[in-house]
Amino acid sequence: MGRGKIEVKKIQDKKNRVVTFCKRRSGLMKKAQELSVLCDAQVGLIIFSQTGKLSHFSSSRDMGEIIQTYYECVGCCSESPHKFQPPYKSEEVARLMQKIHVEEKMVRTLMGEELSSLSLSDLDQLECQVQLGMNRIRMRKNQLVEDLQRRGNELQRDNDALHKMIFEGGRYVERIVKNKCGIPSTAVATNPWQQNFMQPLQG
Repeated sequence: MGRGKIEVKKIQDKKNRVVTFCKRRSGLMKKAQELSVLCDAQVGLIIFSQTGKLSHFSSSRDMGEIIQTYYECVGCCSESPHKFQPPYKSEEVARLMQKIHVEEKMVRTLMGEELSSLSLSDLDQLECQVQLGMNRIRMRKNQLVEDLQRRGNELQRDNDALHKMIFEGGRYVERIVKNKCGIPSTAVATNPWQQNFMQPLQG
């Protein structure tokens, strides 16, 4: 018997909703990239999370080109081109396109691409940003190394104490065995953990 159709509805648990969004978003972005590569298609994907965070994929270098092509295509293919109304206000579209363009340019700049248009002041500012990021990475790395070293020292001290306890316990057992077997011993068998209680009373 075939599997019944699963109803698609909003996930009520906020934590599960966020996890599902992240997983589905990654899968959707991957499928969009595969479609653009396999079929040599122009693909533009824009996603806004519940908190308004933007995620996007563009098969071209500029998402604005795909959005502009979309509007031109819909406007030309509709029966009444002059009646075509974009789903968003032109000011909002322009703002989103500008935001996407700025973010794409920032990513390429941080990756060391397209530096020819930057002035000396821009390069100095970029260098400071990169250096600040490197300092944060270095501080975090040093913190992790110190934590690992401290944990290693603690484990070493615990290990040394355990070995000492085992060694002293073994010597005590050996003396007890010798005494029971009648083997003479110059040392009196003394439990190292009870030696403070076996001292003779001073009178």
